[in-house]
Amino acid sequence: MITLSRLRILFFWVLTTICMILHFNFHVGDLFYGINIVQEGANGQKPTSLVIIRFIFEIFPLIWAVSLLYLQSIAWRRVNFFLSVPFTLAHISHVVGELKEGDPSQLLLLTFVMIMSSLLTLESWKWMKSPESMPVSEQPSKIVY
Repeated sequence: MITLSRLRILFFWVLTTICMILHFNFHVGDLFYGINIVQEGANGQKPTSLVIIRFIFEIFPLIWAVSLLYLQSIAWRRVNFFLSVPFTLAHISHVVGELKEGDPSQLLLLTFVMIMSSLLTLESWKWMKSPESMPVSEQPSKIVY
C-alpha cells in the first residue's frame, strides 16, 4: 500500500523533473525574441556535460520515482532521503544563480522547483523516520487491548 508520504515523494520527484525540462524549454523559448543564446565556441554538438546534467536532473529522477513504486525498505528510504538533499542544494544554488541573471520567468520556475525539492526532502525525512520503516525491535511499544 502506498502511504501519503510515499505518494508525495513520488509526486515531488516527478514534478521537479518536469520543471527542469520546462527550465530548458524556457531557455529555448528565448530564441523567439531574438536573444542570442549561442555559446562561444559552440560547434553544433552537445557537450558531454549537457548529457550528464540531463541524466542527473531529468532522466534519473523519473527512474528513481518508478523504483519508489516498488521498493520501500528502510535502506531504500535512507538512500531516497540522502539523494534528495543534494538535489535540494542544487536547486537552491540554481535559484541563487538565477538571481544574478534576472529572468523573472526562470526565477519563478526555479523558485517553485526549489520549494518542491525542499518539500521532497522534508517528506523523505518523514518517510525515513516513520514507524513502519523501523525494525520491530526498535518500534515503540503499543498498548494492546
